Amino acid sequence: MRDKKIITKKIFSILFCLFFAIGFLFSQTEKNNSIIDTIVEKEKSLREYQRSGDFYPFVLLTEKDSLEWPLKFDITLDFYDLKSFDVKNDIFTSVHSFTSYSDYPFAWIQPSNEEEWDMTHADYFQAVLRESELRLVGDAIKEEYTTPLDSILFYGNKISKEARIVDSEFDHKWDLANYPFDTQKLIFEFKTFYDTSMVKLSPSKKFVSTFEKNMRNLKPGYVVTGIDHRSEYNEISTERINTAPGVIRPAVLQSLIFELNIKRGGIVLFFKIFTGGLLSFFISCLVFLIPLKDLDSRINLAVGGIFGAIGSSAFVYDVLPVVNVFTKADAINNLIVAMVVFNILVLLLQQSTFKRINIDGKYLYKTVEAPYFKSLQDSKFAFFYSIFAFFTILFAIFLW
Repeated sequence: MRDKKIITKKIFSILFCLFFAIGFLFSQTEKNNSIIDTIVEKEKSLREYQRSGDFYPFVLLTEKDSLEWPLKFDITLDFYDLKSFDVKNDIFTSVHSFTSYSDYPFAWIQPSNEEEWDMTHADYFQAVLRESELRLVGDAIKEEYTTPLDSILFYGNKISKEARIVDSEFDHKWDLANYPFDTQKLIFEFKTFYDTSMVKLSPSKKFVSTFEKNMRNLKPGYVVTGIDHRSEYNEISTERINTAPGVIRPAVLQSLIFELNIKRGGIVLFFKIFTGGLLSFFISCLVFLIPLKDLDSRINLAVGGIFGAIGSSAFVYDVLPVVNVFTKADAINNLIVAMVVFNILVLLLQQSTFKRINIDGKYLYKTVEAPYFKSLQDSKFAFFYSIFAFFTILFAIFLW
């Protein structure tokens, strides 16, 4: 009987916890639904205010009008070629096309007053160019303003398309912190002319931006790895808009930014720049393979190593672009010089503790133990330790 009572209590406890959890989840769901409903109602109210014509953008829209705020444009970029892309240049030339897709035809007539609107993208946003040759290469006005089910040019509610070819110069700020293993982000920006409640830009999800894998004029050693995009928003404090009763705020403009990622093939460049420095380091390591009593030979190798490292350092700084940041190339160059100096210091330590003594007219050699650097007194250990330390730090710099 006692066991049955215990089992019954456990069952009631489990059922109570289960009902409590269900109730809690239900209340949370109701709360979330309430929040969503509130947001939807606010957005609906804002659209109603916008349609009334009494608030920004002050355009009267009736039930007959199909226009809805914000006007949405989907944008796709297709890159074909890059010219003059070199670390010595702050300007490069890009050959690409950008295509905008819209829910409205190019010429949209407002039913309430028969006013004709130009719905081409140039009235609502701009591509930031330095110089450009723009020409219309696509015309997709549809008589019925509907997208056929088998359409290969349009999708969703998009019924118009505007495509333009760009062969233009762009500015670029080089990020060389990871040189020679750097990845450059080439920025292509689209800016709206109006507040975000009126115009919205988005990257097309149907027609994703593309690039040519083998660009004719992109120099060897660079590889295009992908395209990223993000949106930035700029608040214009001097331009205030009235979006609803009692709501006056600064206008907010959108910038849709596409980033073309170009990675440098740094391994070849690394060996091209640092071969001399690496050889100088290995020459300085060879001093540990020479017997301690051959002091002259050790000193000659050490001097050769330090002069080689200094010469290599001067060559590296002559080749590297002048930037006010500490790059990976700087770190590697300093590592080579530091390790050559380290080897010389170990050499001096070994020679200072290596004594020649006279016993009964005979000269013998004796090593005096250094209390804190006993291991480095062993030339074999010093040789392998120096190489191990060098490559460990070099690997850490690669990962940095």
